[in-house]
This record gives sequence, structure tokens and C-alpha cells, in this order.
Amino acid sequence: MRVYVETYGCAQNQGEGAAIARALADEGHDLVAAPEGADAGVLVSCAVIGPTEARMVRRWRALGERIPRLVVTGCLVPLRTDLLTGPARERTTFVPIREQSSIPALLHRGDPAAGPGATGASASRPVVRLSARPPAIEEVVIAQGCTSACNYCFSRLARGSLQSVPLEEVARRVERAFHRGATEVRLTSLDTAAWGRDRPGGERLPDLMRTVGQVPGDGTIRIGMMSPQSLGPILPEYLEALDAPRFYRFLHLPVQSGSDRILDAMKRGYSREEFLEQVAAARRRFPDLMLSTDVIVGFPGETEEDQQETEELVERVVPEVLNVTRFSARPGTPAARLPPLPARVAKRRSRALAELRQRVGRRRLERWIGHRGPAGVVEHGPRGSAVARLPNYLPVVLPVQPELGARVPVRVEGARTTYLLGRLAEEPFKYPSRP
Repeated sequence: MRVYVETYGCAQNQGEGAAIARALADEGHDLVAAPEGADAGVLVSCAVIGPTEARMVRRWRALGERIPRLVVTGCLVPLRTDLLTGPARERTTFVPIREQSSIPALLHRGDPAAGPGATGASASRPVVRLSARPPAIEEVVIAQGCTSACNYCFSRLARGSLQSVPLEEVARRVERAFHRGATEVRLTSLDTAAWGRDRPGGERLPDLMRTVGQVPGDGTIRIGMMSPQSLGPILPEYLEALDAPRFYRFLHLPVQSGSDRILDAMKRGYSREEFLEQVAAARRRFPDLMLSTDVIVGFPGETEEDQQETEELVERVVPEVLNVTRFSARPGTPAARLPPLPARVAKRRSRALAELRQRVGRRRLERWIGHRGPAGVVEHGPRGSAVARLPNYLPVVLPVQPELGARVPVRVEGARTTYLLGRLAEEPFKYPSRP
């Protein structure tokens, strides 16, 4: 069967979409590069905010006009499938996130001619061969759900309580990713620092890191988003594990607000000072640490003073990456019952933080101008360019395209808000045995 897979949303969704595609290929299905000509389609959906959810509904309807059979999974299922109405619904199967492994067999059952090894692709319908060009980047999901109780979060409702992937299975997934040719593996979940809290034996994220840090392969590992609430109890051990050569010196730690009053209203489970202390500890251990954080603007009840506290925190921390999202009330969450702020107020505050992001991001990255050192090539860009990552995960845009996965000497010559500009350094130098 010819199957088209389309994935939206966070790194966890991307990892799950890629895993679905690999499983389909392993079962003998052909992956096609476009909806036209596909016998079936898989839509891995995102519903983190209202506008994204509306986009998913529109995309489902568009795919339904071109593909005779659809599978929808991701965060729309099962909470918001009522939005998917129309002629294509009777040709759509909804698969919950935790049952995605059933999709290849499900499609086989719907195609009497299909079976392992049965492909039948037409020469006029391009087929994606997964082994033709292995991805340089691969997401490895380490858990479903989380342990937090944030009262605005739709993802928590969609994915449920924490269910950690066993340590040995995560290690196998990482090793297989390196074997497939990945040079950057991203460990991802809703809250990576919560990994293991649901499992007997007391294993936690630092234990997982020490294990995957030893798997065969020559790639680098990035630890994904984590909550300050979960990071606090394991912070010293986490920083020690992060000091291994296999890991990027990278920390994605969403703060969401600089106001303790709003953090409490959100039910985030930590204070402004706890966030600041964790960032300070990480930067003491790794002065070159790349910090990414998130802010929600316009949460119900947010005042101008709360907004000012958030702006002051951003000015104080100066993160390399700041993701700004306007609050979107999600059905089924406690925050959806709170009186919303006027849209114009949330828009103005969002714009102010976006402007602040431009200023602080450039200031933080300009200190790297003149730096010379190794970087790993992870992506080819337009017009012969490439993106390489420094050991702390900062992206350097190069005007040439070395081979994906190559480690090259670079010299940083400029900075933008979220990335650096560089070139290949003229003088060679010896690389360490691991990135």
C-alpha cells in the first residue's frame, strides 16, 4: 500500500511520526512523497493551541479530498475528534497516541492485497526510501504523559499520566538511530526530567543519560524539554551526567511567567526564584550553556505588573532562545473556565516580548563572534548553505554544504537573533574522539 505520512507539532510528535513511517516501511508499505496517488494517509496531529487545532481540521479535510483512507493520531485523538466532520469521517480511523504501533497492521487489514513485502508502487508516484538518505537528526521518545498538573495544558490531557519507556528500550532506540546514520539524537517527552518517576527501582534521568551515553555510535545527544518542578530534585546529578562528551550543553527549561502569582495560578509547581537558581547552577557548571525557555503571554488574570516581572526575568536570564506563545484556552482544562484577557492586551504584550527577544537574543549571541572550534553538520539549507551545531547546540549557518554528519572547523563571523553566521576555518585541528 502507498502511504503518505504528515506530522505536525512538537519534537515528541515528530519522533512518533518518524517511528510510524519506519514501521510502515518495515511492514512492506511504500511511503510516498505527496498525498496525490496515496492509497492511505496518516496525519499526526497537534492541538496545543486553538489556532493549531483549527489548522489540523483544515488539513484533515484537504487530505480527505485526495486520499481514500485516512488515519488520524496525535493530540486531536480522542479529545477533539468531534471537530472532524464531513464526508471524509467515514473513511477516517482514529488511533490514540499510545496505540500508534497498531497503524501498520491496521492498514494491512484494510488492504486485502497488502502484506509484508507487497508494495506495488507506480513509477509515476515517487516513493520515499528511508534507507536512501538517512536523517542526520532523529527524535527518540522516552516517555508518554507527565507528572505535572498545569491547569492550561491540553497535551497533558491528550497523553495522560507518566509512562516511561524502559531504560533498556531507550538505549536500543538510540543505538538503532545511530546505526541508521543519525548524528544527532534528541531524547524527547513532555518532561524529560520526569523520566523514571513512575518506574520501580529508583532510576532517574541521570541514570538514563549515563546508559545512552555509552551506546555504540558517533553521534551527539540532545536532552529535550523539562519542567523546573521535575529538574529540581535531580539537578546536581543531571548536570554531572550532562558533562559527558556525548551530550550537547543545552537546556530547554520553560519558565512560562516571571511572576510567582501567575506561576501559582498556572499550577506550575515552582517559583521564579527556583527557576533562576537552576539556570544559575547550570551556567556555573557550563559557562557556554545554550538556554532555551518558553513564556505564555496573556494568561487569565495577568496584570501589567506580571508582564513587567516576566520582561525583567528575560532581561536577567538572557536566554539564547525565547519561545513566546499567547495563551489559548483549551477545552477541558481548568484555565479555560477563567475570564480571558482582551485579545488586544495579549497581542500587545506578546509583541513587547517578541521585541525583547530580538534585543536579548542578538546580544547573547554576539559574544560568539570570533569563536573558532568544531561543529557538526546536521542540515543542508537553501542555495548551498548548511547548518552546523556547536557543542552547546548553537546553530552556525555556513555558506557551503559539507557532508551531513561531518565535523568541521568553523569560525563565527556574525550573529542574528537565533543563530550564528560562520565559515569553515582555514586552519585544521584535531577532533576529539567524540563530539
